[in-house]
Amino acid sequence: MSRKPSVLIVEDDEILASSLLTRLALEGMEPELACDCASALAALDRRSFDAVVSDIRLPDGSGEDVFWSQRSRFSMTPTIFATAFGDVEQAVRLVKLGAVDYLTKPYDLGALVELLMRVTRSAGEARPRASDLVARSPAMARLLGGLDRIAASDRNLLLVGPSGAGKKTLARRIHDRSPRAAHPFVVVEGAALGATSGERILFGRAEGEGRGEPGLAAQAGEGTLLIADIADIAPDMQARLTRFVDEHLYRRVDAAAESVFAGRLMATGTWTGDAPAQLRADLLDRFGVLTIRAPGLAERGEDLAELAETMLADENAAAGDAARCFGRDAIAAIEAHDWPGNLRELRNRIVRARLLAEGPSIGAADLFPDRPPAEDAAETTLDAARRDAERQAIEAALAENGGRIVETAKALGVSRVTLWSKMKRLGIAKD
Repeated sequence: MSRKPSVLIVEDDEILASSLLTRLALEGMEPELACDCASALAALDRRSFDAVVSDIRLPDGSGEDVFWSQRSRFSMTPTIFATAFGDVEQAVRLVKLGAVDYLTKPYDLGALVELLMRVTRSAGEARPRASDLVARSPAMARLLGGLDRIAASDRNLLLVGPSGAGKKTLARRIHDRSPRAAHPFVVVEGAALGATSGERILFGRAEGEGRGEPGLAAQAGEGTLLIADIADIAPDMQARLTRFVDEHLYRRVDAAAESVFAGRLMATGTWTGDAPAQLRADLLDRFGVLTIRAPGLAERGEDLAELAETMLADENAAAGDAARCFGRDAIAAIEAHDWPGNLRELRNRIVRARLLAEGPSIGAADLFPDRPPAEDAAETTLDAARRDAERQAIEAALAENGGRIVETAKALGVSRVTLWSKMKRLGIAKD
């Protein structure tokens, strides 16, 4: 089952906002409205979106205020600005700094829909692509090497790792390689499972008052039900989920008898160390019968160039127009970037660069328009200095702890996996 791309609409014109919400819903998207800067920021803090469409002039500020306050988020989220004629210069500046595009009011809704479909194309369904097979890095090779054994199991599965690392895609790949592949793959966001509506969404409603409705558990059937970001499930709903996760039994709202869930349960979490405090320990224990960790791009340095090339090939094939390629400086910039947004940030930067590049070659400036050209040399120098300082700190800690990884990681205040990753990236010998 595909997931609807989510779009945040930041617009204070009630008539236009209503038209946008209706049209995007008809086009198979999931729009959410924010009427001012404050509500837009609250929505962005509450959840992630596949795209943002924002007016520039708002009652309590401007779309630019939202853009700058959420700069790191916008580097991962395709953003389109709507503007009156007098704001075009401002909109052009924002596009140069990372927005996907701008539309001048009154704009054609059809053009906006077409643009949104292009930038959210990869969001609708977590179906594996060629780029998901790149595994030159040891971290990814180990993960993919054990995937078939995990796919053959019926045990509950928990996938953890940083945001944007591709956990949903991994879950889909496990489903597709399992005996359940012919059955549905259903995804529900943990944030959607609220205290009052969670049971109806997940378990459905029995026939009685009004017409009965199946929940997502019934829709999954003998397939896979994936709950994304389980720490976002409302606390009261977490308590009501423990028996379902443990025994695969549930009761529809207003039903007298219990039903059996015949599928497989999976969940994702965005933590890399200890689980967040708001997640019940008993629910975590029941979900984490099998746990795998999706590595972030910081651990996949050997994969970066090939990942970028295959993602660009995906976009070229889907667009059906003139193909683009990376310039040498683009690949160098990709390999030097930290990628805090992981695969999501990499794909979104490539999608945006392909749309905005003036010629057939994509350069570093197309991928990183938010990086002022005048500061490139200084930034490179600072990056080198930072790497040297990090290398010296790690080597000193290793020496103080006799080369023992666990003790060194504790002394540096990082996980053992993070330490191994940094040592590999910095060329520090493991012995």
